[in-house]
Amino acid sequence: MDTSSNQLVIAIGKALGGGQASAYNGTVFCQGHNHQKSYSVSVHPRAFMWSAKELPDGRSRTVDPRELIIQTDGVDDPYTLSIERIPFSFPEAVQLSFPLSLPVWGRDLDDYHPVASEVHGTDTTLLLGNSMDPTIFGSFTFDTASGIVRTLFTPTTALKLERELPPENGKRDFGFVAGQGDPDLQNRPRPNEDTH
Repeated sequence: MDTSSNQLVIAIGKALGGGQASAYNGTVFCQGHNHQKSYSVSVHPRAFMWSAKELPDGRSRTVDPRELIIQTDGVDDPYTLSIERIPFSFPEAVQLSFPLSLPVWGRDLDDYHPVASEVHGTDTTLLLGNSMDPTIFGSFTFDTASGIVRTLFTPTTALKLERELPPENGKRDFGFVAGQGDPDLQNRPRPNEDTH
């Protein structure tokens, strides 16, 4: 573990600034005091859009980024988000996709703060110290190159994101339109086009 301030600042910057370039789908595993759940998520961090469906057949939650309203199964939740509430209003299913929503940065209301960093292979791990008890630690691991968060572990919380890999065929995946339609559509004659 590297406890130097310089390396810690670089690691924190990567964790906060990266991972928001593109949309992705994945599965999030959450474990807390008395629960263990998994969710199918679809996230576009830069657009502040997300949806999360509890697996196998649970409810779905989405956010309307224009109105800042969270919906559960298509019905507005009883409150709208505000700038003050946003960091603390993300459901656990999408917290890893929005790192500032996690209470691990040493802010006034945060439970943890980064104390050291370590690069291991393609990942960087921040060691987290508890703000109230210096004998309690956690960890926050993210992909070093992309900044995408992989895990958050504390004695009371375990969050893990497994992203779906992009298509291997070199083509772009546009979600619901991927793989649909006629692959030869571009080469077909149009109805009013002279084919002679």
